[in-house]
Amino acid sequence: MATNPELIITHPGSAHFDEVAAVSLILASFPQRDFRMERREPTTEELDDPAVWVVDTGERLEPLRRNFDHHQSRETPAAFVLVARFLGLEQTLTVQPWWDFKDSVDRFGPVRSATAFQAGDDLVNRNPVEDWLTQHFAEDPQACVPLLRSFGAFLIGDARRLQRQLEYWRSCRRLRIGGVEALIGETRESAGLEVFQRREAHPPEIVISRDSRNEGWRLFRFEGAPVDFTRIAHDPRIAFAHKSGFLAKTACDLPLEEVIALVEQALVQGSDQA
Repeated sequence: MATNPELIITHPGSAHFDEVAAVSLILASFPQRDFRMERREPTTEELDDPAVWVVDTGERLEPLRRNFDHHQSRETPAAFVLVARFLGLEQTLTVQPWWDFKDSVDRFGPVRSATAFQAGDDLVNRNPVEDWLTQHFAEDPQACVPLLRSFGAFLIGDARRLQRQLEYWRSCRRLRIGGVEALIGETRESAGLEVFQRREAHPPEIVISRDSRNEGWRLFRFEGAPVDFTRIAHDPRIAFAHKSGFLAKTACDLPLEEVIALVEQALVQGSDQA
């Protein structure tokens, strides 16, 4: 016997990342449920009905009644944070580097947030994919339900993958090569490295890991590290060295001692650092 779809209400007018992400997390968290999307102001009866989800509108924050508005106070997180908290997903999703920034953008605006997070000009930061998705949602919210459910599942899955990668990188062996901190990873997955490096109290400067495209090694240096892999570009054991010097790949599997020796040759010393 068919059941009536659950109702999700969010505000009319322009759509934003905040409510789109919040709705996406709801849809993904209940993949077997049917939902009806409406973009309008809720009635008092709907706000009092715990069977109705009211997101980013209504001027009430009452999770047990499924009311998730934050506009009553700038101290209250954005709606997608409130919904994630209610669904038990906040701890999972906060690993994402964009989480706090997008919360700030919704509460304090893109210009102030770009300054606070040193994110550069807002016009440069605008994402055309996000613009397309929010406009599509504004025009036809019900048609977006399958797409947003998929988006929500991606957000959750991507955060869980990132968390696993961060845990992996923390478990990896470290050593110093010519005074430079290096991380050794027996993995072909490079995801999470930038987030890991940014969050570590003592971050590595170089990462040596397996190449995802062949049987060789991937040599990577973070910005500011005194390493230039173009120095070893002509070594026959090197299959590729990026012209900007941040990346090199070996042509085949090599003993780790040889790889470390190659990195030593790529170190920039003394006046060469200038």
